[in-house]
Amino acid sequence: MGKLNKPRLAIIGTGLSALACADGVAQAYEISLFDKSRGLSGRLSTRRAQAHAFDHGAQYFCADSAAFSNWLKPFEAAGHVRSWSPRHVQFAADGTYHRSRDAAQKLVFAPGMSAIGKALVADRPQWQVHLDCGVDAVAGEAGAWVLEAGTQGFGPFAHIVFAMPPQQVQALLPANAGFADALANTEMQGCHSLMLGYSTEEAPALDWDCAHFDDEVLGFAAVNSTKPGRRGAYALVLQTQHEWSQRHIEEPIEAVSTTMKRRFHDLTGCSTEASGYDRVHRWRYASTRVAAATLAQPYLLDAKQGLSASGDWCCGSNVEHAFLSGTALAAQLCT
Repeated sequence: MGKLNKPRLAIIGTGLSALACADGVAQAYEISLFDKSRGLSGRLSTRRAQAHAFDHGAQYFCADSAAFSNWLKPFEAAGHVRSWSPRHVQFAADGTYHRSRDAAQKLVFAPGMSAIGKALVADRPQWQVHLDCGVDAVAGEAGAWVLEAGTQGFGPFAHIVFAMPPQQVQALLPANAGFADALANTEMQGCHSLMLGYSTEEAPALDWDCAHFDDEVLGFAAVNSTKPGRRGAYALVLQTQHEWSQRHIEEPIEAVSTTMKRRFHDLTGCSTEASGYDRVHRWRYASTRVAAATLAQPYLLDAKQGLSASGDWCCGSNVEHAFLSGTALAAQLCT
């Protein structure tokens, strides 16, 4: 089937579920990707400062399924997927900690977690990618959908994939979509990521590379600069427990930063005085509390209307769940 004969498909979002879906339907559709951000990969995010780099979204991932492992192989061969074997510890509520061995293989994208989007799109020049292009509305009708983004209009599209958090899907979804109830029942929780960039003189002498916390506030910490393929000075990322973040999701970022720093210092004795970089990023939709679908069918679809949705939130909370959702939807759209 030539390009001119392919139906047009729009995917709103460029996280892993969106990328996996686009890759899976590439032979059957003419693809356009849209994202309100300036970069690809969604919560597979990397923040770069002058001397530091931080994976401030997903920290690492596993590949338990054959489908995901096989999909990753060409990226691994190109050096974009690397194994990370950190010195791992578990902190108790009183600040004591013990070393633990995680049997699951930890994988990261290199040179940053956002690298997967860049690597995938670079090899697919036929895709139309619109970044820094927030979609404000979806208009039209089944088989002839139009996306409105500021003063621009895109379309018509035979099908639209909403690959974004369910709350954002709800804001754009046409009223007659068949999966509106499933979206309404989905629940997600937030997370805050504190990024600290230290100078050589300031860098703490930690005897661990990543840590989990049995704590009300903190959930995870990683010395980002120890991950393979990373360059730059000593970079530390702290992340909150999702339940705590959800309760404080509207709290000023400065107050969240103060609480996170104080708790980290109390538990570890580590200084949070970092002159190179000091920022908090708030993720409103970071973890799934109530999924929209199941692993058996990890997507939402209204085939008659030409509307669908995918994301980790359809069946779980991790990177592999996002891939499985996008891939399963792609297979269904190609039947």
